[in-house]
Amino acid sequence: MSIFSGNLSKWSEHLQKHPSILGVLLRGTEIYSTTSEAAGPEVMIIITDEEFEQRLQKGSLHYREVDQNGAAVQGITGRYISPGYMDKVARFGSEPARAAFMEVVIVFSRLSDLRSRINDITEYPFQQKQDNINRFYAQFEAWYQECCKAFVTEEPYLLRQSVMNLILFGGRLILAHNEMLYPGHKWLIHTLEHARKKPDGLLKTISELMTEPSRGSLELLYRQVLEYHDWVREDLNWTDYVIMDNELQWMGRNVSVGEI
Repeated sequence: MSIFSGNLSKWSEHLQKHPSILGVLLRGTEIYSTTSEAAGPEVMIIITDEEFEQRLQKGSLHYREVDQNGAAVQGITGRYISPGYMDKVARFGSEPARAAFMEVVIVFSRLSDLRSRINDITEYPFQQKQDNINRFYAQFEAWYQECCKAFVTEEPYLLRQSVMNLILFGGRLILAHNEMLYPGHKWLIHTLEHARKKPDGLLKTISELMTEPSRGSLELLYRQVLEYHDWVREDLNWTDYVIMDNELQWMGRNVSVGEI
């Protein structure tokens, strides 16, 4: 069935009547999307930079369909973006911000260079690869230490948190090695499945460690990732990276909501 059929087609035709709307992108790929059609399409609506800044100031960047009374209805959802926002993502956006544009479909566009903008965004940031690997390796080592402590203290919260972070940064090492963008927590495992270069049995070990953590599965995952590749120089002090990224990040006011 065509992605432009039915509700989406009529909706996009309606949007094209608004001069401030410069285009619409349909999100979702064969790799990252396992959502059923019942959930409705997810889109990115490209608006002018001026309107984007206004919405950013008001905190109203989310789009959802509403009925005549203003009540939310199940259907098309998404967010507003702008050409200026896309330029920033291409220059210094996070990997999840970049990955959001992977395999998007252009529903309509008034921007002649939209496809080239998308290509710039989704290109892997090769110049940052080794620095990112250094940082991911530091986190991988640090969370391995925390996992070991949690098994000794038998603290369930610390164990689960440590295990998930060990898997996260081990996974990010593998993705960086493959020069694949990290799409966020939601699609990490799906993306690792498509990584060509990875340790044999990695996904099986990850599954076992997530569902029933044990010292055996912990040590196996640690060794699988650690010994798969020469990740960093021998003289790298990974604890310094952990201090900068975990303990002093707040000094730059660039802190996630979970760390406030």
